[in-house]
Amino acid sequence: MSLAVPFLGRQLKNPVIVAAGPWSRSAAAIQRSIDAGAAAVVTETITLEAGTVIRPRLYLDDGRLFNTMLYSTLDLEQWEQEMDRIDKQDCMLICSIWGATPSEAAYIASKVERMGADAVELSISAPIGTKNERLSSHPEHIGEFVRTIVAAVEIPVMVKLSYDASINTGFVRAIEEAGASAVSAIDSLKGLSGVDIERQQAVMPTYGGYTGPNIRPVSLAVTATLSQLTRCQICGIGGIESFENVLEFIMLGANTVQLASAVMLHGYGRIAEIVQGLAAWADGHGGSIERLRGAALGSLIPFEEIPEQPLVSELLSPCAREDCSLCAGGCLYGGVRREADGIVTDPARCTGCGLCVARCPDKKLRLVWK
Repeated sequence: MSLAVPFLGRQLKNPVIVAAGPWSRSAAAIQRSIDAGAAAVVTETITLEAGTVIRPRLYLDDGRLFNTMLYSTLDLEQWEQEMDRIDKQDCMLICSIWGATPSEAAYIASKVERMGADAVELSISAPIGTKNERLSSHPEHIGEFVRTIVAAVEIPVMVKLSYDASINTGFVRAIEEAGASAVSAIDSLKGLSGVDIERQQAVMPTYGGYTGPNIRPVSLAVTATLSQLTRCQICGIGGIESFENVLEFIMLGANTVQLASAVMLHGYGRIAEIVQGLAAWADGHGGSIERLRGAALGSLIPFEEIPEQPLVSELLSPCAREDCSLCAGGCLYGGVRREADGIVTDPARCTGCGLCVARCPDKKLRLVWK
């Protein structure tokens, strides 16, 4: 199976792109992603002036990753020097940009195009600070931004969307009508890592970006929604950590995906692991990755069309474990309970919710027709 996919006017060697972030903060950092096998790399977000550095700015709690990072600590002129040092090889270089006005964003886009960027990604939705609030919630404003940038450059323009923007039909259509070639979604969610209840203070000093595998279900839903909403190409982002995750996004309509927290938490080697995993999976299935795009969309139906089925829980084999009562303890209806001889099910009370089947560590339960 071929891993090649068409994206932003080029044939990428695989669907794996490294997202904007500190792992793409310089020529040396970008080179590590290229050498690891990424098909494209997005630079850290470039602005006219260098961004500030907050210390600390990363918060990790039980696998949940939060950050208070916004823009590159290099200014536009410094990025010109960095771009000269990158050996792109067969990798596409996408510059993430942000501007306060359409003309400012277009100026930065034209500058990075002259520096050698193959495409630009307009950052409009980082949930940190207030600079993006007006832009990321008004279709008329984003349309003006995108039109101005598209008119200023000859390279493709991609727009990075927040969750709210990506499910806003008017917003997405405004981007498409303004000439964007692709959308990437989702940006990190607005979040707080928690509160120190003894000190009565938030752990983080401000709202941050919530990322990592816990947001993947949200991003998968957005990818499926966008696939049915826009003709723009789609780059899925959010909690992608394995080649299986990449395939999930592609089967829901994504053309490509971006890795972010996976690189942050596991290093650049994770890029190679994912690409190699895709190749191994592909060898056993034949065809092409592109052929799989959208393959799972047909299995999704509106809630109103889901047929009612008389399913109830059934034990596949006796369970007398005394160290586990996940099924009985979590049943709200009394459909599963513990008796002297072990776990028993009650078809008369079971409503077929499926929780016991999902929670059983020994896979001893299933749903069957009543």
